[in-house]
Amino acid sequence: MFAILRPDYHMNTSRPVKLSQKAQNELFEQVIIETLAHDSPTRALLATTARKLLKGTGVQFPTLYHYWTMYHKLVKEERIQASESFEKSLRVKDIRTDSGVAPITVLTKPYPCPGKCVYCPTETRMPKSYISSEPAAARALSLKFDPYQQVWQRVTTLEHNGHEAKKIELIIKGGTWSSYRWDYRKWFIKRCFDAANHLGQVKKTRYGSLAASQKANETAEYRIIGLTIETRPDWVTAKDLIRLRELGCTRVELGVQTLQNDVLDITNRGHHIDATIRANALLRMMGFKTDFHVLPGQPGSTPAKDIEDMRTLFNDQRYCPDMIKLYPCVVLPLAELHEWAKDGRFTPLEGDELKETLITMQTLIPRYCRVSRLIRDFPENDISYGNKVTNLRTVIEDEMKARGLSCECLRCREVGHVAGIDPSNVTTQVFEQRFDSAAGTEIFLTVEDTERRAVFAFLRLRLPPTLKTLLSHPDYSEDKRLAKEAHELVSAFPIIEHTAFVRELHTYGTALNLTQDNKDASQHRGYGRLLMQKAEEISKDEGYEHISVISGIGVREYYKMLGYEERESYMVKTLKK
Repeated sequence: MFAILRPDYHMNTSRPVKLSQKAQNELFEQVIIETLAHDSPTRALLATTARKLLKGTGVQFPTLYHYWTMYHKLVKEERIQASESFEKSLRVKDIRTDSGVAPITVLTKPYPCPGKCVYCPTETRMPKSYISSEPAAARALSLKFDPYQQVWQRVTTLEHNGHEAKKIELIIKGGTWSSYRWDYRKWFIKRCFDAANHLGQVKKTRYGSLAASQKANETAEYRIIGLTIETRPDWVTAKDLIRLRELGCTRVELGVQTLQNDVLDITNRGHHIDATIRANALLRMMGFKTDFHVLPGQPGSTPAKDIEDMRTLFNDQRYCPDMIKLYPCVVLPLAELHEWAKDGRFTPLEGDELKETLITMQTLIPRYCRVSRLIRDFPENDISYGNKVTNLRTVIEDEMKARGLSCECLRCREVGHVAGIDPSNVTTQVFEQRFDSAAGTEIFLTVEDTERRAVFAFLRLRLPPTLKTLLSHPDYSEDKRLAKEAHELVSAFPIIEHTAFVRELHTYGTALNLTQDNKDASQHRGYGRLLMQKAEEISKDEGYEHISVISGIGVREYYKMLGYEERESYMVKTLKK
């Protein structure tokens, strides 16, 4: 309970008088009402109004969460009218949900990692490569790595800060997911689905199996619309991919690190680029989205090699990732690399040399790829050697802008990141980009403004080769392990031999819930249906029997409305001749 002080309190002539909860609420509600009486209610105006009304009372200022709760109460009671601009001003870190979904990151428990990479820190109470001071890692540690509590707390926190979090993009971190025991992995995912289901329930239902919890999530109030895991290329097998589909996984973050075999050897990575090539081919066969982790500045590498890697990633059909995370190699105290840097065997890439390398790399990224992260979220004080500029991405973007350079990656062109675009008053059109990847054809469809400054929605369509064509391709014909794994996948999922794949469908804009509409937002404007129709037309014209969506569990109802049905873990539609 807050305390209200008499005006003469600071003269020590009186004791504070406790204000009742009702009186406090009435005072704070008045702050909101007076703020909304202005034409442009902002957070700054809210603070000014609060200072005016609370001056001399000694009452502690409420948090944004308290304001957010009171605002919605007043709207519900019809004492004020809803204001989108005011709601936006109350949101903390609006960027967290301005890609249309609420990303929820959870960590698995500490577990022995199969890798012995010299740059990975080894903190006994954390999964390999993570340290306890990273935000998501610290949150997981405080909750004893309980998946249910991690999902529950993160969603609740986002909502307390004014974000819409009913469309959950679940991201599982913790190193090599595939190396964990299968019973633990299955339990972990089930508990994440249980948490999402319970967020919308007054009386919490018990689900006896993962499948039951997933089924409930199809129509739950809080839905998991995408599920991401991270693993090593050499741990991508047919058996593991079959299990990933059982879990509802839609995207795989792959620790590629570098395309230089000599660098992989020096850093004791434990595999060569053939593992990355094979993993990417298998992931594309199954329709997964891919996010490559790349580490510029590793031991044995040079800026020239790193830049050449970036060119190869997007010019060589064996790669072409959908997303990329650029993590400049830094040295942490608990990594073997710390001794290398300490005795002079390794000098990290940093300063202007790092900045120039990353600027060049950014200019090489095609329109279909999204740079989801640039630098790991390590606190500055935990880095022994290497880059300590925590806002390096902003520094690079500002420098590129000053030089007249631009990054055309998806993230930079999302409508929420482009200034001067009014979603409610802009002319849009569909653009199509084709390129080869893993012996098939990728078609990247986008809804953009006519000047191609902002992307409102996009779809990744894959026209895969037949199994025979894939295995006879010059890049894969000598890989006997790939042939074995590919045949195993086709045996488990016969549909993949006869289908085109929608690997991703995404509409940008600040996240709305599953029924909410907003005339000024880019979501729920029919862009998804438009792109799906275009994908179906292309697939039919190319001679495919079916079109399949690697759909998140929580989006299955949407595809059912478009005439799709669940089959072999995918949402499938037969294309009429």
